[in-house]
Amino acid sequence: MKKTLAVILSAAVLSLVFCSCDGHTPSAFDDDETTPTTAETTLPDYTVARSPHHDLNRVDQTQNFGTIDLSYKDAWGPHQNLRMAHGTIHNYFSYYALDAYDNRVNENLNTVSAISRPTVLEYPADQDGYVIYEVTYTQTFPISSKEPNSVHTAFWSYHGVGFLDYYTGQTFPTINLSTQIDSFSVTGEVIWNGKTYDMGYYEFRESEWVSSTSEQIDSNLMIRKELVTITSTSYFIVPEGYDGIVMYVYVADDTNMSLEEVLAENNPYYTETGYFGDDENPNDYVFIGINAPS
Repeated sequence: MKKTLAVILSAAVLSLVFCSCDGHTPSAFDDDETTPTTAETTLPDYTVARSPHHDLNRVDQTQNFGTIDLSYKDAWGPHQNLRMAHGTIHNYFSYYALDAYDNRVNENLNTVSAISRPTVLEYPADQDGYVIYEVTYTQTFPISSKEPNSVHTAFWSYHGVGFLDYYTGQTFPTINLSTQIDSFSVTGEVIWNGKTYDMGYYEFRESEWVSSTSEQIDSNLMIRKELVTITSTSYFIVPEGYDGIVMYVYVADDTNMSLEEVLAENNPYYTETGYFGDDENPNDYVFIGINAPS
């Protein structure tokens, strides 16, 4: 299993796009925002609503995951000593500016983003016995880059969140978002409480540039500052009563990845379910319970 989603999003070279988060947003270039931390101790906002904000029938890519068995004798989660974070989470990203020969020509002056506290809505599903959870959060990128006045292309790489089942430790299958796709669905069956149910996981990504400024250093170099937000919305169609969804976020610093490694991630590959911790260090992650409090 990959350590989590290494996602790439293109940046416009001349102007960029983004909006403010729900929850704590760091000052775009504060010196003290250098180490990923967690903040607040509140539960995700939770509300019952009428219908999803996105059309679940319109996604860029789909995949069927077959059947996943969520049966268990002893719950996985209580034995893991998971670092739970119910508020804002800081983690790392990297911005890349390339010349016409695909050489990297910039220096990052900030590499810390902020993921807001999720908002959780519950909707009735079309099929009796099911509910839809809508999980929305924003990730804010205060990009600060020292670079030449002329740049051929630019993008940044960041870690999206993942989801797992609290009772078995199984991760939800997923499709990697890339510059080619901004939405997907993975559907199949789950065995839960001795019965087989249909299940669906849907993901939508929307980006917006909040601000874009530049400061000339000399005749050849400038400092580019962009404030960008990505709003991510995840949907889960699950049986009524299922309360095992947990979000996990990679917070270790891997900004030393080579350009070649980053570009290799820029494709919408499918990752099937696995067991969290098989190839992971749990200390590199923080976790957020998604379902409504009982």
